[in-house]
Amino acid sequence: MKKSEEMLFALLRASLQEKRTETSFFVDVTETDWNECFLLAKKQGVMALAWDGVLALPNHLRPPLTLKLQWGVKVDRYEKQYIRYCRTIDKLSRLYARNGIATMQLKGVGFSSLYPIPCHREGGDIDIYTYAADKERMSDAEANELANCLMEQQGIEVDTHSPKHSVFYYKGVPIENHKTFLNVETYQVAVKVERTLKENMKPQITTLDVGEVLTPSPLFNTLFIAFHAMQHYGSGLALHHLCDWAMILRRYGLQVPEEIKKEPFYEGIAAMTKLCNRYLGTSVHVEGGDDIVDTMLHEILYPCSLVHIPTRNKIGIVIYKIKRLLYVHKLKSRVLPSSLFNRIWKSVVFHICNPRTIF
Repeated sequence: MKKSEEMLFALLRASLQEKRTETSFFVDVTETDWNECFLLAKKQGVMALAWDGVLALPNHLRPPLTLKLQWGVKVDRYEKQYIRYCRTIDKLSRLYARNGIATMQLKGVGFSSLYPIPCHREGGDIDIYTYAADKERMSDAEANELANCLMEQQGIEVDTHSPKHSVFYYKGVPIENHKTFLNVETYQVAVKVERTLKENMKPQITTLDVGEVLTPSPLFNTLFIAFHAMQHYGSGLALHHLCDWAMILRRYGLQVPEEIKKEPFYEGIAAMTKLCNRYLGTSVHVEGGDDIVDTMLHEILYPCSLVHIPTRNKIGIVIYKIKRLLYVHKLKSRVLPSSLFNRIWKSVVFHICNPRTIF
């Protein structure tokens, strides 16, 4: 492991576990090491979390002043974005509530309440699940559709192409309004997990820095966060996913239904848990996952999906992309088995609809 990677893990352990940063990783580090650590934190979506670890270092071991100022400014900018997101989802939830629609947060600012400093969990959009507050008045499906209609009535464009969720921008913030929690049409185990999630929503009010939202039960969060991370395995799994899992382990322990433990999906859960134990300061016993744990770490730090295409030859590009697709399918099938034919077909359709993405 590179010096900068060791440094970043040490910063994250301190941040997530609310401890002093281990100073042994920061003796005799160079300015280059610090710059690489900062860039890696940005790339992995954990820049603000790592900053907390920086502040837990003695002054003489902290980054050079120029980098420290740059880092602090970016964290301050993200904290302001977080407040904006809190304010936005609070307003949207209140609007929906006035129309008989309940709004439950999936991940996002609701999940951030599990973190020591909630505003330092970085996120990109707001995922919600809308359903009927009163089942006698309308069904959950009708409430979800009404949620989209209310946006369109305000002149907001709503993209409804996905069978899983619609997408729109509310007050400039990207929102995904879920019809289902998971990709039930893609992954075999998703149907079983989806059913368990529906049975264990148990929404409760969570107070944010600005406003409040409905958040799901610990069991829901455990399964949803794990499944979401596994969907990114081989195609974007990052340290911010692993940090979310570390917070699940720290706050809830590892609570997984017995029927889920029999699925390949559980191998991914076990591997993430072992990575959190090894690098993020958790200590939760788990069986399994040994065959993929090192590969998973490599995919987090050196994802094949982001590797620069090694040729400019058009035939070579097509061959390379086919090989990469097969590699990603093999990786993901270890935890989320799916049809290779469907994966290839979807890729072909996507490239036909977006020909510029081929080369």
